[in-house]
Amino acid sequence: MAAHVEKKSLFTLNKDIPAYPFIILGLILLAIGGIAVLQVLLKGHEAVYGVTREVPWGLLIATYAYFVITSTGLAFIGGLGHAFGYEKYAKMSRRIVVMAFVILLAGFTQIGMEIGHPIRLMIYLILSPNLRAPIVWMGVFYSIELVILAIELYMVFNPDKVSHSASAVVGFFALLVGTVATSNLGYVFGSLNARPFYHGIYFSTFLVISGITAGAAMLMLIHNIVYKGRIPSDLEDSMTALGKLMGLGIGLMIFLYFWKIMSSLYTEPKGAYEAVLAMLKGPLSVNFWIGEVGLAVVLPLLIIVFTKARNMKALGFAGFIYMIGLFFTRFDFIVAGQLPPMRAGYEGSGVHTTISGLAHYSPSAGEWMIFALGWGVFLFLYFAAEKYLNLETEHH
Repeated sequence: MAAHVEKKSLFTLNKDIPAYPFIILGLILLAIGGIAVLQVLLKGHEAVYGVTREVPWGLLIATYAYFVITSTGLAFIGGLGHAFGYEKYAKMSRRIVVMAFVILLAGFTQIGMEIGHPIRLMIYLILSPNLRAPIVWMGVFYSIELVILAIELYMVFNPDKVSHSASAVVGFFALLVGTVATSNLGYVFGSLNARPFYHGIYFSTFLVISGITAGAAMLMLIHNIVYKGRIPSDLEDSMTALGKLMGLGIGLMIFLYFWKIMSSLYTEPKGAYEAVLAMLKGPLSVNFWIGEVGLAVVLPLLIIVFTKARNMKALGFAGFIYMIGLFFTRFDFIVAGQLPPMRAGYEGSGVHTTISGLAHYSPSAGEWMIFALGWGVFLFLYFAAEKYLNLETEHH
C-alpha cells in the first residue's frame, strides 16, 4: 500500500520566512501614499502633481507601466509552466500567480490616482466605449488579465479540484492576454504620430521583452529574500532557468536599444532625434547611462554571464539591480518623448521650454508618495501571503 502523504494546509504561519520587516515597510509606505491620496482628493491633481501642459504624462504613468508590465511578464512565465509544461517554472506557480496578481493591483493604484475621476471613467467605458481608441483596449485587457489571475489563484491553491487541462487553458490565456495587454500599451504610445519618438511598433515589442525579463528578475529576487539566499536544491534549476531567460531578455533589449537609437540619430526625425539626444547627453543622460545602461543592462548581464546563472545569491542581486534600472527605463520611456515641444516656445505661445529648447519635468513629492503607495500595496499583500499562506507549489 502506498504511503499516505498529508496535504499541507493552505493557511499556515511560516516562521522561517523574514516577512515581517517587509510587511511593516509596506504599511509605512501605505501610510505615506495615503497622505498623498488625501492631498489629491482635497487639493486636486494640478496642485499636487508636477505634470504640466507640455509634459502631461509623468511619474505615475511610468510607475503604472513599471508595475503592470512586470505583472504580465510574471504571467507569461507562469503560462510557460501551466500551459506548456515547463516544469522548472511550474514548480514556482503559486508564487508566480500571487506575485503577478498583487503587483497588478499595485499598478492599478498608480493609474487610478493618475486619472482624475476613475469611477466616472469606468462608467463611461462601460456605457459608451470608443472601441477605436487603443487606450480603451488597454483598460479592457488589463481588467481581463486581473480576472484570469484571480481564477489562476483559485486553481493553484486547489490543484485537486482542477484538471490539468483546465490549468493549461487558463495559464495559456494568462500568457496570451498579458502579452496582448502589454503590446497594446506600447501601441497606445505607438499610435501617436504627433510624437515621433513613440510612433511605430518599437515600444510594443520592447515593453513585452523587458516585462518578461522583469518577471524573471522579480522571481529571483523574491526567492532569495524568502529563503535568505539559501535556495532549496529542488529550485536551483528553476533559478538557473530564470537567470538564462533574464540574460536572453537583456540581450534582446540591447538589440532593440541599438536600432532605436541608431534610427533616431541617423535619419534625425524631428521629435525623436531630440528625445534620444535628451537621453544620451541631455537632462535624462544620468538616468540613461547609469540607470538604463548600467543597472538594467550591463551589470545584471555581466553577473549572469560570469556566474553562468548558477550562483543563486548573485542571481538575486542581478534581479534587484535590474528592477532598479527598470524604473529609469520606464521613466525615460514616458518622459523623453514629451520633452521636444510640439510647437516653438515663442513669447505668448504659452509653451515653456528650457534654454535647450526642451520642455522640463520633475516629479513632485506627491507623485513620489503615490509611487510609495504602489510599493506599499505590493510589499504588504505579498509578504503577508508569504507569512500566512502556503506558497510552496504542490506536485500536480
